[in-house]
Amino acid sequence: MLNLEIIGQGAMATIYRDANKAVKLYTNVSQSIVENEANRQQFALNAGLPVPAVIGIRKLDNNSIALDMKYVNGKPILHEKMGNDEQVNAIQTLIKLQCDVHKVDANHQPKQVDKFVQRIKHTPYLSEIKKQKLLDLLTQLDTGLNNLCHGDFHPLNILYDGDKHWIIDWVDATAGNPFADACRTYLIFKQFIAHQAEAYLLTFCDEANVKSDDVLVWLPIVAAVRLDENIDDEARVWLKGIVQQV
Repeated sequence: MLNLEIIGQGAMATIYRDANKAVKLYTNVSQSIVENEANRQQFALNAGLPVPAVIGIRKLDNNSIALDMKYVNGKPILHEKMGNDEQVNAIQTLIKLQCDVHKVDANHQPKQVDKFVQRIKHTPYLSEIKKQKLLDLLTQLDTGLNNLCHGDFHPLNILYDGDKHWIIDWVDATAGNPFADACRTYLIFKQFIAHQAEAYLLTFCDEANVKSDDVLVWLPIVAAVRLDENIDDEARVWLKGIVQQV
């Protein structure tokens, strides 16, 4: 892989371009993690969503596993060189795509609430008392919905190739509550594209015909879930401040 172009970098994997393939290379992870991502991406593709095709999984000699997918020659849907009108249009398109994802019944996919419970219970950054308060709130909010939720829906995971938009990175996809999924997106906007966060929230609520409070009530949960991710200390302090709302 060393001679191939790197087109993406995540916490667990590096993504390379190999001609018409995108190769997501995992090192020191179990094969089940890679298989789960492939299965979730294939599920989304089968549901008719604009998702790159899964080609297959390969075990390599150096304790690595490759997930091969169709290569998409696209750029993130939102970037800083855009004018204001372009950014507004990009956010509207992103939200329409996200709502299309939420329309899919994902009854047999991994449960969002199970993922949240596991992350909250095992984080070292919160007290046991705070964890229990979060779990109690999660019990109140969980209504047993099974809508498909991407789990990390933000501008870098929506690519535009000049003709079509593509949704990538399905490793965190679950069956759950769309409001929690939208709240995760809002949190990412607040962290990285703060000047567009409220525009995202208002536009999502208008498109989904919901109240902003229905989304924002999930903030302590999604902030707690994000604490264990690959973030810096400053971001972790900010997230812990949000969690203190419980």
